[in-house]
Amino acid sequence: MKTSSKTLFFFMMIMSTLMVVNSSSWMSMWMGLEMNLMSFIPLISVSKNTFNSQSIMMYFLIQSLASMMFIMIILTNKYMFIYMNSDFIKTSVLITMMIKMGMPPFHFWFPEIMNKMKWTMCMLLMTWQKVAPMYIMSLVIKLDKTSILVICLSAIMGAIGGLNQTSTRKIMAYSSINHMSWMISCAATFKKSWIMYMMIYSIMMMLMSMMMYEYNIMYINQMNIFFKKKMDKMIMVFLMLSIGGLPPFLGFIPKWIAIQYMISTNEIIMLLIMTTSSLITLSYYLRMSSTMNMSMSHSQKWMYLFKTNKKTSVYLFYMNMMLPVSILLMNFY
Repeated sequence: MKTSSKTLFFFMMIMSTLMVVNSSSWMSMWMGLEMNLMSFIPLISVSKNTFNSQSIMMYFLIQSLASMMFIMIILTNKYMFIYMNSDFIKTSVLITMMIKMGMPPFHFWFPEIMNKMKWTMCMLLMTWQKVAPMYIMSLVIKLDKTSILVICLSAIMGAIGGLNQTSTRKIMAYSSINHMSWMISCAATFKKSWIMYMMIYSIMMMLMSMMMYEYNIMYINQMNIFFKKKMDKMIMVFLMLSIGGLPPFLGFIPKWIAIQYMISTNEIIMLLIMTTSSLITLSYYLRMSSTMNMSMSHSQKWMYLFKTNKKTSVYLFYMNMMLPVSILLMNFY
């Protein structure tokens, strides 16, 4: 695909998400979601191989099913006098957005598609593609039995699903599912807090995807490439601990805020489930970081041939260690 075409579709993808966020009607939100789908598919169809074609078709069918359900809900609201503030309609919208984001029990397609994509597309799928559905979900969600079930199920499946995985892309996919449970809990308890969580989550996922793409790492046993690269090794360890939510790194701050809101609403059981699942996801990254200490292989044909830019490494290090900035953000919540 030509660079001009990529730029056009990328611009359409950004504008479609902004259209959803700034819409005042459900129909325009649906149109924004469809534009987002039609602009993202050409971006992931760059490489012409069997696995990529399967992932494109699977992604298109899943997203089309969710969009069809969403437009049916909108038409039901318009012509059958069932208003959007009813519990049935809110639950239906919640389910459609869960399908779009790949949340349990509709999550089986998400790790499989992630495993067949390039790291650049995985980065978009884990971050930007979740903004529009998450915004729509935040409009209808409230802290009730349904949302608590969704949050706990996402936390558990995101933790258990990645235990036996060796693919780094699948591990990141299940970690993303676990992070979505925290994000939804923020949206259910305090509407604006999920925005800060999404921003910090996106920064961490983008930095991790950039490092994985730079070294072309697809499996855990390839992590030993960092054995002799001290600076990059330290950055990767800090990134993984931050995504896992270990204090005092950046990724712990949004979880800390979510914990405070859950304590204020007396959701102690849900909090215990989510914190336990986060400890399990942290074990993924501890296992990956321990692989870096193993001896380096002599033949690594899978690695891209490049020279590490020291300035880039320093920038990544400071972006990950933005703890003072994150502490300042807490003053607004």
